[in-house]
Amino acid sequence: MRYGQKALLPEPGTFPDEKALATFVLSKMDQWFHVEEQVPGRYWTGEEARIDAVLKPRDTSGWHDADPAFGVEFKNLTPNASTGKRYGWVAQVVGYTHCQWRGYDRLGIFLCPSPLSWLLSRADEIATLRQRQISPEMLEEERWRVREYGRRFGKEYSDAYVDSEALLAHRRRLGELTYEEFTARADGYANADARERAHDLRMAKELTHLLGQLSVGELMPYEDSGWTLMRAGSRLWSEREGAAKVSYGLRPRIGSERRRG
Repeated sequence: MRYGQKALLPEPGTFPDEKALATFVLSKMDQWFHVEEQVPGRYWTGEEARIDAVLKPRDTSGWHDADPAFGVEFKNLTPNASTGKRYGWVAQVVGYTHCQWRGYDRLGIFLCPSPLSWLLSRADEIATLRQRQISPEMLEEERWRVREYGRRFGKEYSDAYVDSEALLAHRRRLGELTYEEFTARADGYANADARERAHDLRMAKELTHLLGQLSVGELMPYEDSGWTLMRAGSRLWSEREGAAKVSYGLRPRIGSERRRG
């Protein structure tokens, strides 16, 4: 993932299934790549496999490989998908890097969307929730709670009393964040949100580098680059910048070697 840039992901539920997601993305990719869908292959064990699509650049200039091609596998994960489902998908595509694909031999595989995007979206959700906790709207909710508490016991509190109790409750809520905010600043972060986001970014960075070593990358749209192919934190191609100059090819490595083409 291109850390520091915003990934442009559809809202959950935009696509009813993986086929709809694949159709949408591949219709975009058709501008720059020849697309072959549902390509059959075979594991080294002899078992059959099938990948959603194989893409070949229409313009091969600038690519490291003499005959560049790569596989793409789609997954329309729900927001509450379990960790097992997310990384089960990753395990599936790692296996795909060992397959012989009809007409292509072995291929590097790119996931769409990134299985790690949930880390960033989680950080954004937490930041939004915390902002709500210190908003005027939350203070009004505290006022409503105080009034409802009184009415439950047959009391009609004055506006002054309601305001006073609501403000105390609101301050207690803010006080709960004080230690967290203080320690975040002591660690050199602007606030607790920045620290948690940095933690998630570090985790995502480590995981994407691990996937890159296994010849698995990500196909994602980004704010400044448009649709982008990333692997191990490096851009291989983007719709706005074209092929990048990298010292390794798309095809899977053997052990720790760097493939030169």
